[in-house]
Amino acid sequence: MKLLKVVSITIMLLLAISQAAPAQIYDAVKDFSTQSNPNGVWSYGYLDSWGTPFTVYTWAGGCSGVPGVSWWDTSVCSGPQQVAHNDTNKQVCYATWCLPVSYLLLHPGPNGQLSVLRWTAPYPGNFVMRVKFEGLDWSGPTSTYVYVVLNSKRVLLQAAITSYKWPLSFDPKPIRLAPGDTVDLMVDWGENQNYSFDSTGAELKIWSLGQQ
Repeated sequence: MKLLKVVSITIMLLLAISQAAPAQIYDAVKDFSTQSNPNGVWSYGYLDSWGTPFTVYTWAGGCSGVPGVSWWDTSVCSGPQQVAHNDTNKQVCYATWCLPVSYLLLHPGPNGQLSVLRWTAPYPGNFVMRVKFEGLDWSGPTSTYVYVVLNSKRVLLQAAITSYKWPLSFDPKPIRLAPGDTVDLMVDWGENQNYSFDSTGAELKIWSLGQQ
């Protein structure tokens, strides 16, 4: 009888632990792909300006002048607003920017277009997110505004990046989301309204606390 009771308690504890453990971790850098857009829960795109519809980038691939980097872009290796990924195991530098392995590169457009990394909730539940931004251009240095926006309306974070490799971290409280809710990391051209030297590192990790 005692053995059955111990076994029963053990099973209940294991079930409780398994339910409490994160069901999924979403990592923008590790999950990056140029195979499709959207790429599962991730989408890569831009806004022409605040309040305009989200438009996905239509071209993806590598550019011969920047080996080791993959891009989502508006056209072949030439679109000013873009999202890029370091495909190597070390920092890649080109022109005046350096892209570490721990970030995606987001660059705004010449007319204030906002480059956007979007995550879409695949199911209802509670989620925890961790966000980091960092200026990647040593010459400017980077001078952009960065944002974390829920469902294209609710601004969770708005901050200025005016430095090189001086990270900004954001760890909001757990948030309950419904299927289809979106979290956007966005980068615009900043207070100087000039998109030059504006390469900005962005990282988004989201932990699911389980479907509910």
